[in-house]
Parts: sequence; C-alpha cells; structure tokens
Amino acid sequence: MLVAEAENLPAAYTRLTEKFKALWTFHQFLKGAHQTFLGDTPPHEIDFGGIYDRLRDVSGEVSIAAVSGSAREKLDRIETDLSLASKALRESEGRLSPSLLRRFFARVQPQDPKIVYQLLRFYFAQPELDNDTADKVDFLVTLAALRSDSAEPVARERDEAIRLFEAIVAGCDWPAIPEDEADALVAAMDELTRDVSRARSFEELVRERRIENMRTIKHSLGFALAHPRVLASMGMANARTRAVFHRLFEEERTRIQEAIGRVESLEREISHAGPVPEEFRRFHDFREEFSRLEDESNVRAGDLLALKNRVRGVLDKFDLGQVASDEIDEALEFDESSPEAASEHSGALKEAIEKVLATVEMGDGSLKGVAHMGLENWEVRAAKRVIAAGSRPVSDRDALLLEGAALRVRADDESGQWIRARKMGRALDALQGEAAETLRLAAEADRRFAELIAEVREGSLPEELKSLVRSRFRLLHAYTALWLLADEVP
Repeated sequence: MLVAEAENLPAAYTRLTEKFKALWTFHQFLKGAHQTFLGDTPPHEIDFGGIYDRLRDVSGEVSIAAVSGSAREKLDRIETDLSLASKALRESEGRLSPSLLRRFFARVQPQDPKIVYQLLRFYFAQPELDNDTADKVDFLVTLAALRSDSAEPVARERDEAIRLFEAIVAGCDWPAIPEDEADALVAAMDELTRDVSRARSFEELVRERRIENMRTIKHSLGFALAHPRVLASMGMANARTRAVFHRLFEEERTRIQEAIGRVESLEREISHAGPVPEEFRRFHDFREEFSRLEDESNVRAGDLLALKNRVRGVLDKFDLGQVASDEIDEALEFDESSPEAASEHSGALKEAIEKVLATVEMGDGSLKGVAHMGLENWEVRAAKRVIAAGSRPVSDRDALLLEGAALRVRADDESGQWIRARKMGRALDALQGEAAETLRLAAEADRRFAELIAEVREGSLPEELKSLVRSRFRLLHAYTALWLLADEVP
C-alpha cells in the first residue's frame, strides 16, 4: 500500500524520518563494531546521504495545505529505499552475535542513551523474531531501563520505563498479545525479581538457579517481548538482578581473599623447610592476572571461579593443618558451570585475539568465511570453542593456537603496513613500536609452542602434533618477515 493511502503526508513524513534515524544509527553501530573488532567496514552499501537529501527536499511540500501528487510519489520512493536499506542492514547484522554486541558496548561505552533507543527501534521494526534477536533486545532493554542521570546502575521508575518503551515499540508490527497474558508475564517476572533479591549468598543465587529461572521466562516471551509493560518489567528485573549479582559477587571475592591469606601462610611455613613448590609460583602468576582484571574493572564470575580453583588446588595438595579441606570448600564453593574461565590476555595480544574471534563469530562457520585471515581449520575450531566458552580458552592448547593465529595475522598486517609506508615515504616510528611489541609477543608464543610440542610428542596423535608444529612454523614465518623489515631501520 502506498504511504499516502495509509496516512496523511505530515504523519508519513514524520514516521519516515524516525525510520531513517534508526537505520542510520544502526548503520553507524555496525560500522563501529567492524572497525573495533575486525578493522574493516560492513559489507552493505547504502546511500544514506541521498535518502537524507530527498527527505529534506520533500519536507516543505508535505507541510503546505495543498499537497501535490509529486510529494506522495517522493515519499513512496523514500519508503521503498528505506525498506531496502533495512533489509541490507539486517543481512549484515545477521553476522553479529549477541556476545559481540555486548563486547562492543563494554568496550565503546557510548554515552548517548538515544543510541540504545534507536537500535531497539531497528530490531522491533524487523518482520521476524529469532533467538539471537531476542537476546540482543534483552541486553539493550537492560541498558534502556537504567536511569541516565545516575552514576550507579539504578532502574527507572515503572511508569517512566513503560512510557519509554511505548515510544520505542510504536512502529513494531509483531502480533499483539492479550492484556491478561501481559499481566501474567509481568507478575511472573516481578516475583522472580523478588526471588533474586532474597538470595543471601553467591552460591545460593547460582545453585538455586534463580538467575536461570529469570532467563528461562525471558526466552519464552516470543512476541510478548514487544509489549511495553512486559519490556519495562524485564528491564527492571535485569537491572535488579545485575545489582544483586555484583553485590554477592563482591562478598564471595572477599571470602576468597581470606583463603588466599591462608595460602600465603602455608607458603611461608613451607619456605622455612626448603624450596617452595612450583604450584605456588603458578598461583602467584594467576593472582597477578586477576589483579590486572580488577584494575580494568573486567572481572567476571568465571575469573572468580578460576581463582577459587587455584586456591583450593594449593590447599588440597599442601595441607594447611588447622584448616580442613571441607571448610575451604564450604567457604568457596559455587556452581562450577558458571561461564567464562579467566582470561590472561592484555594489550596488543588481547586486541589481536578479539579480531580473530570476531571474524570467526561473524563468519559462516567455514574456512572460506575467514579466508582473508588464513586460519587453519584447527585454529578455527579452537576459536569456536573459546567463543562457546564465553571468550575464555578451555585448554592451554586452544589458548596457544588462538594466540599464535592472532599474532601471525597481526604480524602479516604490520608487514603490509610497513611495506606500504616505505613505498610512500612515510615515517616508520609508530610502526616500529607496534612491530617491537608484536615481535616480543610472538617470541614468547614460540617458546610456549616449543614447550607444548615437547610435552605432547610422546603418546599424542600425529594430527595433533602436526597442527601444533604447522601453527608454530607459520607464526615463525610471519615473525621472520616482520623482523627483517624492522631490522632494516638503523
């Protein structure tokens, strides 16, 4: 149906300008996600400038009393172009997983709340609802439900949240649900929110599946996700759950710090009798990494779980005497299915790894989808396992394969930049610093490759050994090429 036949032209013009804002914001978001994680641009091509110019040109025509037929035709053409743009953005967005959306907001932290509103309008304007879209909406609704005038994560008042979501879903064409069904969903989420608030400890929150119960009802919402009252309750529930989780998380961490004091006491006792075992050195290395994550405000449940396991491992092996093992378990235990084991990446290495993970995550699952990076099939599989585990490697082998691939890609990229800069007569000072860091990290990764290969040589499958050796040699090849370029500079 032509837009002019469905509504008066001023209203149609207003609706199309709002749609343009949502699509333009989403385009900018996709562009930022690609630049942040992949260093490239989205595959779609949309003439937003041309559409904007035509909207501006027709604005005067729709505001006059006598509307010409040409104004109707212009709005119809703009409507068609925006529909095509929406389809193109949706195809590009399909490669963006919910976890990548969360990582983008965690890194970029946009200050304008209207960005979140426009992204939600984009999703609610789509004709279909799948699980990934529901998860993305869930995350964005949480951000929208928080008050923008508070430094702390505080939820809006219910009436205010309802009015906000009414405006956001105004253009949504999903099937409406009966009001009594909305009442039941709101009551259920409010009750689960109270249940989460009653948790007295971190382990109670996890073991009794209170957060899991909330997640289950959210996954069952379907098209009810577009009901303003349901959205308001969901956003408020998410905000409250997040606050409770973080409070109990901090309490659990305090208890673990007390257990760490016991480990340090044990280490001092052992040191009086002779050399301190290697387990204590590894424990201190991990604890330093945990401290780094604390400094970056990037500690997650899995990091705390990993630290707890290191503490318990030391105490179980080297009896502290007055402290019983079951007492340590009682003090530290919580559900070991908690996601995301600790990450040990930082700086340039973290950035390189995120680029590989984002490429694999946004690809089609095949080697062809990541061909421009030259990843081996076992490296792609390792990346997929890391993504499935919440961006945390589940084994030392996966961690090393991922790091080696990421550093190889980084070294190849820097070699290309070096050659282009030299041809164009550009200064190489900035590249020298980046290359030095890459070479340092690659040398460390090569040392670890050598150690792991030596460990698995006896009794390992030929394919496993070959994959490690090939990944190591490919890293050495990229390392050597970059080193030769950097060595030319006096």
